[in-house]
Amino acid sequence: MDSLVRTVNYTPSLKFDSIVKATIAFALQIDSVGIAANRTADLIYYNNTIVNKPEEGLAIFIQFLDKNLQVKNSYSLARLYLNGADSYFFNKQQNKAIEIYEIAEKYAIKAKEDRLLGFVNLYIGETRESLGMFVEASQNYNTAYNYFVKVKDTFNIISSKNSLSRLYSKNGFYKEAKSVRDDAILLLEITKNYEQLANSYYNASVVYSELGNQNKRIDNLLKALEFNNKSTMDLSGPAILSTLAIAYAKNNNTQLSKKYLKEAEKDSEAITKGKNEELYKEALMTIALVDKDFKKAIILGNDLLSMKIKRKDPSEIVRLEKLVAEIYEKLGDSKNSLIHLKNHLSLNDSIKSSQKVKNLIYYQTLYETDKRDFKIIEQGENIEVLNAKNKVKNQWIIFTSIGLIGVFAFILLIRSRNTASKRQKLQQKFSQDLIQIKEDESIRLARELHDSVGQKMMLLSKKIKLHNLDEISILANSTLEELRSISKNLHPSIIEQLGITSAITTLINEVDKHTNLFFTNDINGIDGTLDKESNLHVYRILQETLNNIVKHAEATTVFVTIEKNANTIKMVVKDNGKGFEPLKAKVESKSLGMKTILERSIIINSKLSIDSNLGKGTTVKLVIPIK
Repeated sequence: MDSLVRTVNYTPSLKFDSIVKATIAFALQIDSVGIAANRTADLIYYNNTIVNKPEEGLAIFIQFLDKNLQVKNSYSLARLYLNGADSYFFNKQQNKAIEIYEIAEKYAIKAKEDRLLGFVNLYIGETRESLGMFVEASQNYNTAYNYFVKVKDTFNIISSKNSLSRLYSKNGFYKEAKSVRDDAILLLEITKNYEQLANSYYNASVVYSELGNQNKRIDNLLKALEFNNKSTMDLSGPAILSTLAIAYAKNNNTQLSKKYLKEAEKDSEAITKGKNEELYKEALMTIALVDKDFKKAIILGNDLLSMKIKRKDPSEIVRLEKLVAEIYEKLGDSKNSLIHLKNHLSLNDSIKSSQKVKNLIYYQTLYETDKRDFKIIEQGENIEVLNAKNKVKNQWIIFTSIGLIGVFAFILLIRSRNTASKRQKLQQKFSQDLIQIKEDESIRLARELHDSVGQKMMLLSKKIKLHNLDEISILANSTLEELRSISKNLHPSIIEQLGITSAITTLINEVDKHTNLFFTNDINGIDGTLDKESNLHVYRILQETLNNIVKHAEATTVFVTIEKNANTIKMVVKDNGKGFEPLKAKVESKSLGMKTILERSIIINSKLSIDSNLGKGTTVKLVIPIK
């Protein structure tokens, strides 16, 4: 029965609720309270989210707690309290929801479930945001983000970013909101997550609404609608359509406004519930205002204001109080207009004097910290530059002193330098020739392996399959895959086939797939920018750098960025590993890895820098000129 619950997977048409209720009853009958708790959590989630009956979800949660069962499984309890807290949230009992979320957090910590801890913090953040506790909410969103990064949950990494972006927008930090949102949209477009793309563009439209830019608001709403229509879930359709109706009405385009409102009305059930009902009524009110039907507008305006008061949404109450005051003024009812205007001003002043000031202090502290850290780094760089200049200056003083000692000694020094320079150039050319010979030999071997040995292995594999020799077939296929992998490492033909950008992305994905490293990438397209030889050297430098990280760095996170400017391409690979001392490694290391990276960078006339400190990770930066 427990397996059947997972099979029907919250599907109403397959009678999920009946199956899960029967499973819970039987689990209690045989004293399997852990399974009963887990499945009760599923049933609560089903009522909260799938069939939109949070009041039933809350009743199920309370009934289960009333049984006073001795559940010992911390994971099951964490899920139970998490979904129970959701029920309180959806039933507008935010303070109680936070209390239950915190119980869920304790069990999640006990169970060592980082993903559940991510959800707990994400949902506490949303609850605190709804209560106007913006500072605390931002801390929860950042904590949730860190947990989701830890478990590599891309979907919820994006959810955390979207929530943080929305929070920044609410507090007037539009630049920061856009930066976080753009990062999220980039990830969403890569993963083709249409539901969250719709949500991100909808959040962007809210920002432009607050800025009074209805055209930009409409552009983002249309994108939100486009991605929502591509989604299989269609969770936001009525909300987006009603908001489009509002935006077009405010742009004095009542024809399109009424068109989108009619589209929203097709889902007659959805527009009578929760946030959808509020947006639908606001659309009707906004159209009534444009049509100068102020009597209809004031009825809808007062309805909306009552909803916002019931939902305890301070910023929305302030906005509606002002709007209702303006409608009364247009009706010639100065008395009611003045009452609502006073309410607006009183609430607005109260919010500004408490929560907003607190938020500004908090975020200003963050900015000042960032500025301080940047200044320290800048000062450090300036000190390094000054030290370098002083070093050069001191060298010239020494050389001048030597020149004064005698012309003969000076000539000997020049000759010695010339000899050393020639020796260095010969050594460089020898190293570069070695690298080129190695690449040529690698290409030859890769072709031999692919064209000769590879073809024979494929033929052998087919013959084995014909004789139904399963174990030998598995071994043959495994050998063939290893052969292909060796061939690919010897010569990355993907560069010629798909271009250097795809080759680099594939290389990173391969390392990500076969290691525990978490990668963050920001890669500009650089196809067609460098010649064939340079592309290969850039690929090999990145390959060797990633190999070093895997073998030696003991890192958990790697950041790879490739940025294309007018005259240069900059590649930066940064890890959070144990670091090393570059000069010491250069002298003592017997590995050719670092030397090969340096030689390849010289071949393509680029600048290579390796910045590393023990315990502070390593940054490898390559700047390549564009010819």
